[in-house]
Amino acid sequence: MTLPPIVSFWHGPLSWLEILCITSFVRRGHRVLVYSYDAIAGLPEGAEWRDAATVLPRDKLVFYKGRGTPGVFSDHFRYAVLRAGLGVYADLDIYCVKPIEGPPDYLFAWERPGSVNGAVLHIPAEAPLLADLLTIFEVEKRPLLEPHLPPLRRFEVAIRRLVGERVTPEHMQYGATGPMALTHYVARHGLLDKVRLAATFYPVPYEGIPALMKTGSRLDQAITPETLGVHLWRSQLTDRGRAGLPLPEPGSALAALCAQEGLDPASLA
Repeated sequence: MTLPPIVSFWHGPLSWLEILCITSFVRRGHRVLVYSYDAIAGLPEGAEWRDAATVLPRDKLVFYKGRGTPGVFSDHFRYAVLRAGLGVYADLDIYCVKPIEGPPDYLFAWERPGSVNGAVLHIPAEAPLLADLLTIFEVEKRPLLEPHLPPLRRFEVAIRRLVGERVTPEHMQYGATGPMALTHYVARHGLLDKVRLAATFYPVPYEGIPALMKTGSRLDQAITPETLGVHLWRSQLTDRGRAGLPLPEPGSALAALCAQEGLDPASLA
């Protein structure tokens, strides 16, 4: 069984959630490479630090609307990682249930009907799909009507540009450079048949994640034979980075995952 490297980007200190997810990939046999612009303290044993500047220069690091999370930048970084052929990109809030073999040329899944998510992503380096995703960040003169945005947002951005605003990717709608762009270009390139079931990485919907922190919650009923990982959506637990990450309650599904990986979240806070 050939397991590809798992590659991710991180900015700032690690929390119990990232340590849990990194550990889950390492324990299932994956090499895990965590890229950042500054050295990271407390990386789990078996994970390797890499300098993010070898993929994108530090001056490309941006934050949502100038003060939020680096989520938009992480979209640019994941596409650049795939262009460089470094491995499968996975966000550090993905808990690995089973090893990801291969990888297949294309690896992405429905988050919900009508929306393809790239929290775990692989696209061939030379694929036209990847080239289109990278143009969002790397083509300076963008079209007035951004094709990957929903109609109302498309016109909103166009109007803002007409009155003189530059409207760079981090100032578009949250998710515009991730699921919205991926969904649009996957369909445009006739790749919808490559999209895996939501159960592959998104067996619990975004709205259901906070419940997994509560005493008495369970995750096993959501896991299917197709499930390779579970997206635990850090953004849902932190109000998109505006709040701190709480600890899972004792007896909760997430506390059980920590125990399964031999971790005490309170000691990692």
